[in-house]
Amino acid sequence: MTSLNTNLAELPVGTFRQLCDCLNANELWMKLLDGEKTNIYYLSSDEVERYARMADPAETLLRLWGTRGQTVQLFISRLQALSRVHRDLVDRPQLVLYRSFKAVKWARPEEVEISIISDGTEIKLVCKVIGFPYPRFQWLCNGMPMDGVNTDTLIIPRCQCSTTSNYQCKAWNEVVEGSPNSDHYRRRGKQYSSSLESKPVNIEPLIREDRICDQCQSAEYQKLCATVDSLNQAENEMPTTSRRINDISSIDLFATDKVALIISNCAYQNLPELVTPLCDAETLAQGLQDLKFKTVTLADLTLDEMQKIVKEYKKLLGSGVYAVLYFVGHGFEVNGQCYLLPVDAPEDAHTPESCVSMDWVLNVFNDQSPSLHLILLDVCRKFLPLESVKGFVDYAEQFKRRLRPNRNTVYGYSTSGGVGAYEVKGEINGVFMKYLKNQLPLNTSVLDMLNAVFRDIENDEKVRAVQIPELRSTLTQPRSLHDELIFDGHTISYDHHTIHWRLMHELPNPVIVRFPNVKLKATIFFDFCGHFTNKVYVYSSVGDLHLEDDIEDETPLSENARSHLALLTFPPFASLTKPRLLEDDEEGTSFCVLLSHLQRFKGEVTCSVQLCLKESPGEAVEIADAKLGHVLITRLGLLR
Repeated sequence: MTSLNTNLAELPVGTFRQLCDCLNANELWMKLLDGEKTNIYYLSSDEVERYARMADPAETLLRLWGTRGQTVQLFISRLQALSRVHRDLVDRPQLVLYRSFKAVKWARPEEVEISIISDGTEIKLVCKVIGFPYPRFQWLCNGMPMDGVNTDTLIIPRCQCSTTSNYQCKAWNEVVEGSPNSDHYRRRGKQYSSSLESKPVNIEPLIREDRICDQCQSAEYQKLCATVDSLNQAENEMPTTSRRINDISSIDLFATDKVALIISNCAYQNLPELVTPLCDAETLAQGLQDLKFKTVTLADLTLDEMQKIVKEYKKLLGSGVYAVLYFVGHGFEVNGQCYLLPVDAPEDAHTPESCVSMDWVLNVFNDQSPSLHLILLDVCRKFLPLESVKGFVDYAEQFKRRLRPNRNTVYGYSTSGGVGAYEVKGEINGVFMKYLKNQLPLNTSVLDMLNAVFRDIENDEKVRAVQIPELRSTLTQPRSLHDELIFDGHTISYDHHTIHWRLMHELPNPVIVRFPNVKLKATIFFDFCGHFTNKVYVYSSVGDLHLEDDIEDETPLSENARSHLALLTFPPFASLTKPRLLEDDEEGTSFCVLLSHLQRFKGEVTCSVQLCLKESPGEAVEIADAKLGHVLITRLGLLR
């Protein structure tokens, strides 16, 4: 068996080859890279592209890391740290290197962490288990497995109907037959599997009496389903020549790439705040990613930030590309043109200089020719007072000479000119997204999809009289968001987009800040905030500082480590939620904040780490500055 002190470049031939195969599969080697230039695992964006073109990038990288002193033990430690982010994706290389099996155990005394999410209409349950290989999960409702709910997280309505159910989570891990070195792990007398089952979760104290979810309206839903079934049956009984064709998969249409820019503005500084845009953006991003779209999802952008990101988005467009641009927030209309409001718009935003006009956006895209450009504007289109119109008319004149006809473009407006777009109290999504999300999974043309959304809004008694959607199109073929992705002949462009998109959607590796005077270290690590690329959860925990600090350490935390906290402060332009303290048997007490507005960092994310005693958190024992590297959208400057 390979020694833990073996240099990566000196592994036995068979083990070295196995490890290369694991790292090459699905380009796993990319996930090991680091954005900090002083880190052993750093590669520039040019180097990343060069390695991506190699037939066997892992072989070259392992030899490179070996020359930088990386041993099996240090490499396993890195993979272990990355499992926070990449979970079971980094299991196989660790099995190749014979990392010890670790039975699943509870990471926190409460077993399942409970929190309220979205706009207060949903409850999130997270099963807190650790082990190696990475645990698998199955949620149970009243003792029965829930279909498709097999991650550590369960989302349920914050509704009375949820109290009729009993929720538990089963977690287990196993070195399965056929895994690397499975014969070694599964020898007689060795433990190679383990399992746990949580206690029932009590959510009753968090239930809202005024919340009515879809399940509570099941009678109405069943009636609607019966109506749809009867219509489908009648359609199927029609002669073939008369039947309406919904499935367009037989038509030879395809995309060379699929990209989407999603902007969600709700935390306005001078205008009324909105409730549902964040959920609307999350909903659309998930639906489009299921259809193989590369999505960039951003929240609460200023005017300057909106203009910059539109110019960056243009670089992803081109021949054969399917593109979706979605904006949800405040807006208005002048002389047939939509204007989108950034979060820093003044209270009296009736000047063209304080908003983003769609004329300007189309002018930016003027020399691009995507095969489908779906522009979804989920904004009010109320008209301005007459005295404000002249300035906008003069502003729009500059674009008339530049704009070319926009082929293959579809405008889906959530409402008509002069009419508002609405949020319904108690609903997770705004009116437009509430019905669009039901149509996204259906393989119909874009025009049929939007017409179906509009019919659903028309049938909604609550809003039909106040919100009337509108459709404009120059599309000449029945293109669908479901069309196949075929990039033959466009491989270089597609690979370029893919590498850059992945870099923007991968979290940095954990950062260690050392405090040698008190023999402690702070570990700072990250987690996604849904699909947003300018928001991230940041955690910090305190551990013991050993002589060989980078080597995996199985010893329990000392009382010295458990008695300290690592508090993080960020520059004032970054937005932070109220911190939370999380208890963990293995990591002690962790500090957690949601960090927003990552796009405002002009380079790497930095913070100050204040080490303090739990009993007196206002008094710092030691303070150190930390560079966290590039985080999600902050990599944008590296990708130009």
